[in-house]
Amino acid sequence: MSKEAAPPAEGEAPKKKSKLLIIIIAVVAVVLIGGGAGAYLLLSKPATEKHAKVDHGDEEVAADGEEDGGEQEDEHPPVYERLEQFTVNLADAPILQTDIQLLVADTKVQDKIKARMPEVRDALILLLSSKTAEELALPEGKAKLAQEVQKAVNDVLGVKKKSKGVKKVLFAHFIVQ
Repeated sequence: MSKEAAPPAEGEAPKKKSKLLIIIIAVVAVVLIGGGAGAYLLLSKPATEKHAKVDHGDEEVAADGEEDGGEQEDEHPPVYERLEQFTVNLADAPILQTDIQLLVADTKVQDKIKARMPEVRDALILLLSSKTAEELALPEGKAKLAQEVQKAVNDVLGVKKKSKGVKKVLFAHFIVQ
């Protein structure tokens, strides 16, 4: 009997080793697949964001009705021009105090703005003082004002396309009292 009991004990040892080997191989495979998938997702994320920006830029171009002739988004860092603070009386008597920053196409446009600053400020003071507090109370009113500021500055600069002049208007602070 002891001889009969011994063979199953020897038979179990190879079974345990083969089970352990299968488990180790499975764990290694899962780790490698997980690591590969993680690396793929992490490395492909910037490309996805770049495509999203280009797609977003195409939507803006389509919404504005302008075509860039297939130009891709600029690779240089953004150029901002900060204007001095504006404090004006609104059309209905309250006071507006705001800081405006302009996102411009390049440093050439920034230099043009600096050279024509008195004209830019005059155009913006006339524009801002024509608004009422009620118009500027809602986010839609501020967004419309930003578009009007963009158009006014581009008109002073003699720029026809938004992509060649002021691209975006940003309000650093906006107080109506």
